Amino acid sequence: METVRELIESKPVGLITVKPDVSMKEAMLLMDDKHIHSLLVYQDDRLVGIISASDYSKKVLASGLDEEATKVQDVMSRHVSTISPDATIMESMRVMAAHGFHHLPVEEGGKIVGMVSWSDIMHLMLN
Repeated sequence: METVRELIESKPVGLITVKPDVSMKEAMLLMDDKHIHSLLVYQDDRLVGIISASDYSKKVLASGLDEEATKVQDVMSRHVSTISPDATIMESMRVMAAHGFHHLPVEEGGKIVGMVSWSDIMHLMLN
């Protein structure tokens, strides 16, 4: 397996999204239920951000915010970098390492078609 496309096609879970007005508690319950660590945030069929379990710990728990009152839009990252499905796994690793990302959405033709994470890459390398 060499390309990001091959990696995302091998994943058992598809793209999981959330709306910006969902509470952080609901978002975390969804991540826990789906066994994932990030969610893409969509508003009216448009990508507006990304939220991760790390954002929850650093921006909600560490700040003592109420997880039910705090909305995804209050803590999500609004600038979302993406990678092409034709990129190599190594290229995705370089992008994530250079920017400190743990998750990287995969974009093709202006549409998000998947997500690659360090965890996905580690599982790939170990199998």
